Amino acid sequence: MTERNIRLLLEYDGSTFHGWQRQPNLRTVQGALEAALKVVLRVDDVYVKGSGRTDAGVHAWAQVANVRTDSTTPLERIRRGVNALAGEGVRVVTAEEAPEDFDALGSACGKVYGYRILNRPSPSPLLEGRAWWLRFPMDLDVLKTELATLPATADWSAYRASDCGSPDPVKTLRRAELREERDGCHTLVFEGSGFLKQMVRILVGTAIEVGRGRFAPGSMVEIRNGLDRTAAGQTAPAHGLYMERVLY
Repeated sequence: MTERNIRLLLEYDGSTFHGWQRQPNLRTVQGALEAALKVVLRVDDVYVKGSGRTDAGVHAWAQVANVRTDSTTPLERIRRGVNALAGEGVRVVTAEEAPEDFDALGSACGKVYGYRILNRPSPSPLLEGRAWWLRFPMDLDVLKTELATLPATADWSAYRASDCGSPDPVKTLRRAELREERDGCHTLVFEGSGFLKQMVRILVGTAIEVGRGRFAPGSMVEIRNGLDRTAAGQTAPAHGLYMERVLY
């Protein structure tokens, strides 16, 4: 029987999960998908490989994963079956046959993350748990200019979590910009070759300090060059972060 390589495009609400990676006695995205696929594919074991791990509370518009199986179950039955069994907060948007050498993680050449903020005096019931509410005034022009200084291939140690296990802190940030939406909602967009643990959230927390005037313009590059995490801003809350796209 020929092994199939199935590519899954996933969307999930991170608030209902303890992150992507399977963990004992905790509900995770990977765990929920694998439990559903065991039933749908009628197998005893299955491994869902994602394009990267997302932390607890982080959402995804377009996470990519692949699963290898000998099952002949039709793709549409896989999609519908997983969506029926995986529980709330996660859905398979598409399921398709992938080349044998496709690897959701290893084949990726970059990712795009968006961090949503709501900058106005009043919160929004529609964005609760979906955006970081910032009630204080910010200079959005200064924020845009500051973000534009960031793209580079550099050591991003100043913008990674203290428990980050990546052996190589050098990453290429290709794009950093502010995308304006409506009614005080904006998204900080970051595209790069890869990201360190909590890197985007620390970049956002630091950028906000520049936008509100607590850090001087130009501070973010200076902090990056100093390689000192304690010089950067706070880690922005997980609930504003979205994996928007995986690049192949």
